[in-house]
Parts: sequence; structure tokens; C-alpha cells
Amino acid sequence: MPRTYFSPEVKLQAIDLVLHSQLSVATAAQQTGCSVNALHSWIKKYRQQQNPDTASSPTFMPITLVDTKSAIEIVTPNGFTVRLHTPLSLGELLAAIASC
Repeated sequence: MPRTYFSPEVKLQAIDLVLHSQLSVATAAQQTGCSVNALHSWIKKYRQQQNPDTASSPTFMPITLVDTKSAIEIVTPNGFTVRLHTPLSLGELLAAIASC
């Protein structure tokens, strides 16, 4: 299947349909004639160009785990603390960390 090239105007139109209207990526892709994967890629590149600082910033926050006999405390740098009673499954620990 031959590769289709889209002009910058068409790409921006498709991106605009997703970001500034209620259309899903699939619907916007169908309306502009591109693939869903291509549109996801264009949106990602567009967001990186609009806000270059977030493209290279870390997405993880360091945490401190404090282990006591009956509980584990997760403390974030901004002082947010989650206390979990042990025993604890790995899934429960990961869910608690994600909630920080």
C-alpha cells in the first residue's frame, strides 16, 4: 500500500478537530483520511512543539518509603503522605504510589 503524505494544513486541521472539538481521534482521522496512529503521532508532536519544557521533564516524582512494623508510609517531596497497613500486595503498593 503506497504511503500517503499530508500537508501541514491538513495535519493541523486534524489536530484541531481532536483538541478543540468533541471529536474522537478515530472520527477526526476518518474525516481527514489519515490513520488513527498517524493522528496520534501528529498530536504528540504538536503538544511537544507547543510546550517543549514538558517533553523533557521527568514524569516521575521521587518518594520515600518508611517501613514500620505495622504500616508503610509513602512520603512525597511536597509532604503528601499515604499510610498503608501491612501485609500488602505489590498491586496495592503500586496503586497507592500512583495516587500520590
